[in-house]
Amino acid sequence: MENKIVQKIQNLLELAYDAPNDEEGQTALLMAQKLMFKHKLSMSDVTATKTNNNIGEAVGTWEYRLPWWQEELAAILGKNFRCQTIRRRKMDEGITEVIFFGYQSDTELCTRVYEGAILYLKYRLKRLLPTVTKSRWKDYKKSYLLGFLEGLDHRFRDQVQSSEEYALMVQVPEEVLEEQQQRMGDLKSRSLKMAFDVDYEAYLSGLEQSKETKLLSEELLNGHQI
Repeated sequence: MENKIVQKIQNLLELAYDAPNDEEGQTALLMAQKLMFKHKLSMSDVTATKTNNNIGEAVGTWEYRLPWWQEELAAILGKNFRCQTIRRRKMDEGITEVIFFGYQSDTELCTRVYEGAILYLKYRLKRLLPTVTKSRWKDYKKSYLLGFLEGLDHRFRDQVQSSEEYALMVQVPEEVLEEQQQRMGDLKSRSLKMAFDVDYEAYLSGLEQSKETKLLSEELLNGHQI
């Protein structure tokens, strides 16, 4: 009986990974999580029999000059998708990569959501550009992004605090941490420092937008896990 349940959960997760931002994919993920809770199964129980769920890394993005907000967005998503987020500078190529390290199924999902989030925010900025004067735009853009990212982070924090089960599910698995330590050693923490005048109108706009965006389904955020 348990094997059939595990197989059903695996099928639902595969559907979710194929379309993480699609309504069908999100519904499949919620159903998988409910079954896991009901039958007291962990992600390791579900993925133990999957040959393609090795621990490794996935490149979320790479840039010659990595924007601060893309790095911050990756950090927020990584810690809520059971992944270690790593910033890696490749000097010989002159690029900076954002890496998600974890189980393959987790890194794939996190990468897809991350890519979608970047496209979404670029779209929002493009829409905002004509509404702001050129002299105001630089601080406005940073303030909007800061508000959006802080709002998104708060949404995750609220969910973690509201559900002990959710908090346990989004933790980076111990075996992932051990594997990352063996391959890469200790990771240096990095704090982003930005000097600019906060535009509070833009900041509040980003904060409100983070609450309304459908980038992350409200049903999932109010349920169990992304």
